[in-house]
Amino acid sequence: MRRHLKRLAWKRLLVSVFVLATVSVSWAAEADDYLVFLYRYMSLPDQCDYDKAFFQKQVDLSLKARQEMPWGCKVPEREFRHFVLPVRVNNENLDNSREVFLAELRGRVAHLTMKEAILEVNHWCHEHVTYRPTDARTSSPLATVRTAYGRCGEESTLLVAALRAVAIPARQVYTPRWAHTDDNHAWVEAWADGQWYFLGACEPEPVLNLGWFNESASRGMLMHTKVFGDYDGPEEVMSQTPCYTEINVIGNYAPTAEVSVLVVDADNKPVADALVEFKLYNYAEFYTVAEKKTDAAGRAHLTAGKGDMLLWVSKEGKAAIRKVSFGKDRDVTVVLDGKELPACTDWDMVPPPVSATLPPVTPQQRAENTRRLAQEDSIRKAYEQTMPVEAWRGNHQVISQFLEKTANRVMAERLLSVISAKDLRDISLDVLMDNEVAVTDTTDLYCRYVLNPRVENEWLTPYKAFFRKQLGGSVRNAEDLMEWCKRNIRIDLEHNPQSLRMRPMSVYRKKVTDELGRKIFFVSVARSMGIPARINEVNGLLQYHEGGAWHDVHFTADTPKTASETSLLLDYKPTANNDDPKYYIHFTLSELANGRARLLTFPEEATWKKDFKGGVQMHAADGERELLLTTGTRMSDGKVLARLQRITLPASPQSKTVAFTMREDKEGVQVIGSFNAENLYRPLTGKREPKSLLSTTGRGYYIVGFVAPNQEPTDHALRDIIATKDGFEQWGRKMILLLGNEDEVNRFNFSAFEGMPNTVEWGVDPDGKCLAEIREQMKLSSSSLPVFVVCDTFNRVLFVQQGYTINLGEQLLNVIKKL
Repeated sequence: MRRHLKRLAWKRLLVSVFVLATVSVSWAAEADDYLVFLYRYMSLPDQCDYDKAFFQKQVDLSLKARQEMPWGCKVPEREFRHFVLPVRVNNENLDNSREVFLAELRGRVAHLTMKEAILEVNHWCHEHVTYRPTDARTSSPLATVRTAYGRCGEESTLLVAALRAVAIPARQVYTPRWAHTDDNHAWVEAWADGQWYFLGACEPEPVLNLGWFNESASRGMLMHTKVFGDYDGPEEVMSQTPCYTEINVIGNYAPTAEVSVLVVDADNKPVADALVEFKLYNYAEFYTVAEKKTDAAGRAHLTAGKGDMLLWVSKEGKAAIRKVSFGKDRDVTVVLDGKELPACTDWDMVPPPVSATLPPVTPQQRAENTRRLAQEDSIRKAYEQTMPVEAWRGNHQVISQFLEKTANRVMAERLLSVISAKDLRDISLDVLMDNEVAVTDTTDLYCRYVLNPRVENEWLTPYKAFFRKQLGGSVRNAEDLMEWCKRNIRIDLEHNPQSLRMRPMSVYRKKVTDELGRKIFFVSVARSMGIPARINEVNGLLQYHEGGAWHDVHFTADTPKTASETSLLLDYKPTANNDDPKYYIHFTLSELANGRARLLTFPEEATWKKDFKGGVQMHAADGERELLLTTGTRMSDGKVLARLQRITLPASPQSKTVAFTMREDKEGVQVIGSFNAENLYRPLTGKREPKSLLSTTGRGYYIVGFVAPNQEPTDHALRDIIATKDGFEQWGRKMILLLGNEDEVNRFNFSAFEGMPNTVEWGVDPDGKCLAEIREQMKLSSSSLPVFVVCDTFNRVLFVQQGYTINLGEQLLNVIKKL
């Protein structure tokens, strides 16, 4: 009997060993298959900037999470492969966040349902990160956590990374541009139990499919997401690249319509392979939100929200344009006959109407979520209190070590002054030490274009000592560097469709990159050798400085060309509401090249009076240069009075004067509703006893705003008001800003909005009665905040703006000027 039991035990042991071995082999085979999948569709920069061991680790962590999480076995292969496995979310620097987040979140969500886990992961993200605007470079997830804030693109990158870390399929959704206001936005969709749900990143709500942007999204015209690999899901495919599939998910958020575009030539014959750009007016330009190529029959199609776009069709240098209205126009024809674009064209661009439907939330759910938000805010603020220097937040130790180690304190401080604000928060010590110099040269030319390691939006690496060692003997001047690049660097225009910034040292090692990567490489090497170099901020041209002048670098030309310029003078005729239009808000300039428009970039604070009235220097071409001047007046309902003017700029050294003005709505301000000025609120100063709005404002016009703590739309609105404070102070009337309750007062970060107009009074809306009356009287369809109202003490409402909008301060002042 004992012998039999022994034999049985051995058999069981052998079976167990066999099973384990089989599982191990299966795991290894599966991991190899996924790694091959990643490399098959991986962009050139990712292949070159990160080693195989990094991606092997990401695969292993993905399989580990799928095995450990209770929902892992429920995730279909397609969703796992495309929405869990990939580590890249956007254009962020890749880091080890997957391992960190899995360890942090595993125990927190393992006992929950999949939908509950999505909400819980978002609460964890809010505990660590809140919204604040930053520059265009996307922080890595771990850098965002260390900093404790980020813009929407960084918050959504963080949430997607965290969800994927626990084997929940997730994707970042972008509206490339809103139709009703100047801006874009990013949020997250997560998959649970066979369905995709959306949520605002780091902005937890009690339920899924709810965010401050529900109303804005219902007015959207296009939402898209880039899916890693060759994706075969049910969504409309917008474009297919060697690295990703771009899909259209607008139908998840707004009513849609399809437009079919037929492109014909002068003989009315179909034009195949023409590029059809669908453009939205946003930030004073017609921005391309989708690109399609016509088929053999000359057709291209797009599904979008029911509003207006501009069609821009081009092929072989020819271009044609026309307005299209989704929901009204179904089949449109564009004639590509080679004629010049019209000298001046006016359009009224109308966005889709509001059509949001909100999921139900019980009072108990709302109260519990509010309690958790307050708790999470306190945890995050406690962490922020450990940051001794605001500018170095999350990176104080690195900056301090650098200043202690440096032998040239003067140039070390100049280095910290020329890198970006975001660089201060995530730059590494080895990069800082790589840029330590013995020379003391505090000139702007040296500090900005030699000392500064930042070229564009690339991830900073310690490249200078490397290039001095590798190329110091062969590259003595800019001409040598040009020749080296021509001989050694191959341009690949296919395997980086997302325009990721390839690291300069990777370019040197692999000898292949795209055109932007070559520019960054050239500037990096030039600065390493002490040669001032840059990518021109306005026109994107590659340049180096020598003999007191900037010289253009053209790799197809035999010799570099000295950068010459001609003057463009914009002669503006002021309107009643605008005597100094702003670049990116009221007007922009674009260059026409090969039938397409490319925006010319100027500083964000550029205005007509300051930068264009006396003439602006434009880079001269060998012959005439075609420009487009785009202007637009945004109305309170989101409609834009747009104008497109074509400019022929002569070759240098002549100058060009162009007259322009802003289109206006000739109708005066109308009374659109009523609001009782005797309503009570509780001020945050003095005895804090309830008082009427009238007792604070006195007789006349005033503004009342209903705001919320730690929400991006309120953040934008208040920053816009700060930017236009002089106008409100000149007006002199009161602006009363109301929070919903004392809990919101405690959570509101008043220090983030210093510099508000001196006419602002803060208070609390007791029991929400003031806001409730506005919603009822004005038939506001949603609960989204903020809400701003221009009214008077005769109980008349003249203007209402709800939800997410850009340039609110200017909108309010335009109404005020008409009173």
